[in-house]
Amino acid sequence: MVISHKDLASVRAKYPDKKIVFCSGSFDLVHPGHVLILEACKKLGDILVVAVGRDKDIAENKGPTRPIMGEDLRLKMVDSLKPVDYALLNPPHPEGGWNSQTAPLEIMFGLFRPDVWAVYRDAEQMEEREALSKKIGTPIVAVEVSRTVSTTQLIKKIRNLPE
Repeated sequence: MVISHKDLASVRAKYPDKKIVFCSGSFDLVHPGHVLILEACKKLGDILVVAVGRDKDIAENKGPTRPIMGEDLRLKMVDSLKPVDYALLNPPHPEGGWNSQTAPLEIMFGLFRPDVWAVYRDAEQMEEREALSKKIGTPIVAVEVSRTVSTTQLIKKIRNLPE
């Protein structure tokens, strides 16, 4: 179900006795690697909440040609995946902005406290993430899957195909 970040407190209220797992990502060109990662995240608890990065943030992090798909389509794709219980767009950075990828996470974690924060094993800015994990009291768990695919690898492969 697609929700707003403002609805996160109601998710926690609805499932007070369930283990809520949170993860986030770009999810550009959703592929089997994303499905495997989300399945691994879901195994960590009962309810999986997934935040999808905003177009502006992804362009800043991955370059001006990204994302390939707009945030509304990426959100729709993530929401349609079986392991996902709730999907939402990251909240916008506060006015004046924080120069940090963890800024939207601080906003969301202020609204609800997931029981587990799942990140992919090669997540960027792990030091910042671990500091935020300690600050909010939610353990970070690095998930790993046996077979992965990256969107960047897929884009490179597609660009090199003969026409």
